[in-house]
Amino acid sequence: MMPLRRRSSLGRRTRSLLTLVGLALLGCGGTVPEREPVGLTVYVPCVIAGPMRDVLTAYETAHPHVEMTMETDKPLALLAQAKESQEGAAAVVTMGDVEMRWLASAGAVAASEVRTIAVNTYPLVVVAAADGAAGVEDLAGLAGDGMAKILLEDSAQSSLGDRAERGLGQLGLWEGVAPKIVRPHADDMLLANVVDGEADAAVLFEDCLFGDADTTRSVPKTLRIIAEIPADTYPPIPYQAAPLTGAPQAEVARAFVDFLVSPKGQAALAAAGLKPAD
Repeated sequence: MMPLRRRSSLGRRTRSLLTLVGLALLGCGGTVPEREPVGLTVYVPCVIAGPMRDVLTAYETAHPHVEMTMETDKPLALLAQAKESQEGAAAVVTMGDVEMRWLASAGAVAASEVRTIAVNTYPLVVVAAADGAAGVEDLAGLAGDGMAKILLEDSAQSSLGDRAERGLGQLGLWEGVAPKIVRPHADDMLLANVVDGEADAAVLFEDCLFGDADTTRSVPKTLRIIAEIPADTYPPIPYQAAPLTGAPQAEVARAFVDFLVSPKGQAALAAAGLKPAD
């Protein structure tokens, strides 16, 4: 199983195994040409790294000549990595349509090759330090005097930021909240900034509060959820995938993206805990 780190290989198969697989598929004897191993890097936002690890493992098992590597990072940092990638075969999975449109506008992906692979189901929540934001207990409180600095990703590059703005606007709160919004840097650790008092609150996916090994889904004692932005106040967020245009061997990445939208790929996504695309 692939550990969560950058450039983490999913494992390799021996040439003899490849030959045996080829013989079994052909159903006959004789010499079967061996397929040279090819590497495929997939850029995945950290929020869905766990489920996508399972999907990549399933793909590599079914395609032994493809050696999978997963690059994980926060969405905004991931965009910069994907945009600059020029090595081997590579594909990118984004947290939403806003990120993919940004990559397309930057020439990192072709809009015609973007595919929606699943739909986000993680709630958007406003989080504060456990002992901070005194008196703020709901979304309306974000516009009050008890809130001065709220971290929220840029809506031009982040589906989270875009949907949060839309949701707060639908609730009639955005005008009062907007002056308090601060756009975090791609390398910022939002939860640490909130706990350290560098910001009063942050808007993020609820699952960012839980580690991979946390089966209780308990909010850390240093934090508290002020409120959830109702999902019916903003459009659904689609997870999307596309091959990178600048990388050689684009056909390898394209085949992987085609797999993700195929019945087998959709089944693998569902088995990994993601909601397949409609």
